[in-house]
Amino acid sequence: MNPHYRKHGKILTPLTDTQFKEVMQSGHFVRRNHKAFVALLYYSAVRKAEALRSLKEQYILSDQEVSFSVGKRLKHGIETPSLNIPLDAPYINELVREVQQTKKEKRVFRFCPMTAWNILDRIGYYPHFFRLSRITNFFLEGWTIPQVRSWTGLTLTSLNYYVGLVDVKRMGESLARRKQK
Repeated sequence: MNPHYRKHGKILTPLTDTQFKEVMQSGHFVRRNHKAFVALLYYSAVRKAEALRSLKEQYILSDQEVSFSVGKRLKHGIETPSLNIPLDAPYINELVREVQQTKKEKRVFRFCPMTAWNILDRIGYYPHFFRLSRITNFFLEGWTIPQVRSWTGLTLTSLNYYVGLVDVKRMGESLARRKQK
């Protein structure tokens, strides 16, 4: 078994907005900036390393949104357009606060990959789970493969995996809608 899934198991059901809010309210966060990190992962679907390497200049704050220029994606990814996250999204204010407090040309999240892993482990998840949740939820909401590819930078082959999760979920839900005869 992959060591990353040893404690919690590999979770394939995406996190809902309600569950995300509950985790952010009741989860064990040692520092306030840890919430900002989790919020960025949840809304952006970036990899842990892509979030950790981000500099203050990659974020543009406006009256309505945070625009995050991820740069070239890891693992053979492409450079995507900036990701725009609305300011009224729950807990995005934590990210705004962190960006505002970061000095020019400095990393927004000044902790190591192991700390990032521990932040997520303390709230019961593994890093890729937030990526899986956002991508799967995009598909459940009806976004197209090209649109999700533009957001994530993933290849079509990689996106196929997430589409399969959505199809299986919808197929199971369709069984619940059948009337008993």
